[in-house]
Amino acid sequence: MQPAVLKALDAWEQHWHQSQAAAVAAVKAAFPRLGDRPRYVGCNDIRLEYEEAGLGGGRVCLDDEGRANVEFDRVPNEVIARAVDEIRLPYLDYADGPLCEAPPGTYVYECEGSAAQFEFVLGMRGHGQVIISFATIPDAVAILDALQRALDEQDAGATRH
Repeated sequence: MQPAVLKALDAWEQHWHQSQAAAVAAVKAAFPRLGDRPRYVGCNDIRLEYEEAGLGGGRVCLDDEGRANVEFDRVPNEVIARAVDEIRLPYLDYADGPLCEAPPGTYVYECEGSAAQFEFVLGMRGHGQVIISFATIPDAVAILDALQRALDEQDAGATRH
């Protein structure tokens, strides 16, 4: 390659690493419970995880396309509903109103603009899942921030009782 091309490619790579670091910082600021985890062998995704008794656990992966994937399990239904209702997604499949009034089930929002999918499962036994695929960093951060605040409220309520 020509020296000018190599220099431009190097500048792009540096910028990309800075963008990934900024994405990780934004995700961690939105959901401070997340901690760094080693990358899988052969996988370039950045992986962050959390685990807290009674409040669920799971991971956030930031892929090499600048998208976030979230897989949280055993999250209290009230936390999921409170966070989703706060975000006010424009349309959730199978939800006829606020999620806090919805029965157990799977509620999905597919964003046509970004091709991201947001799935919220309210479990039969009071705990559910949050599964987000290929979300933009701003969208993932907004949901993680709402989940964090709802978890903090849940945790504070449990401490008071």
